[in-house]
Amino acid sequence: MLNYFAALLAGHNCRFEPNTNSSIVADTVRLGSAARSCVNTQNQPGFTMLELLICLLVVSVLGAVALPGLQDLTEQQRGDSIMNRLASAIALGRSTAITTGEVVTLCRSKDGKQCSGQWQEGVLLFTDSNADRNINQNDSVIRYFTFPEAEGGLTWQAFQNRQYLQFTGAGHTRNQNGSFTYCATNKKPELTRQLIVSRTARARIALDSDGDGIREDSEGKPLMCE
Repeated sequence: MLNYFAALLAGHNCRFEPNTNSSIVADTVRLGSAARSCVNTQNQPGFTMLELLICLLVVSVLGAVALPGLQDLTEQQRGDSIMNRLASAIALGRSTAITTGEVVTLCRSKDGKQCSGQWQEGVLLFTDSNADRNINQNDSVIRYFTFPEAEGGLTWQAFQNRQYLQFTGAGHTRNQNGSFTYCATNKKPELTRQLIVSRTARARIALDSDGDGIREDSEGKPLMCE
């Protein structure tokens, strides 16, 4: 592409040679400067077709370079938002259980009416007087949390692989501890997020303690998505 525009410049008695040791962005900027200087020396008013073409090239190259970074930033924000909402759900469930003295259940729900679907579709929080994970006559919905920004996958991994979380009147889980993990669509380790839940119903977001760009789980292992 740069060789093509270099040939166009040559047709206007201007010289430009791509530098094999430079990045495509640097060469594109040099090409734009060469084109502008060429046109200025020829005293042509306004913008020429050559200038417009090279401007389009500069914009397209810069856009191509910036787009992956913007996509990763968007995925990071999605993961952070989901983890924060889950942490809020757990804190609300724990406080409600303490206040009411009843078991409170947190489960995945696609409709906000019963436990069903996938975690990324939403989580349902409700009082569960007999701890059967169903909303019965004496139970009530506390809140339904959704994750409309979720494009990746959200999973809950815990002891015995029970796909729900319950809180007791003492403010603890019912002998459960585990983690919620959000995997971006491209499954990059750098974009993976995790919320770690202890038996005492305390939640914390996994951090990158060694500064390598990848967060670690409760055992200090880098987060990975399969």
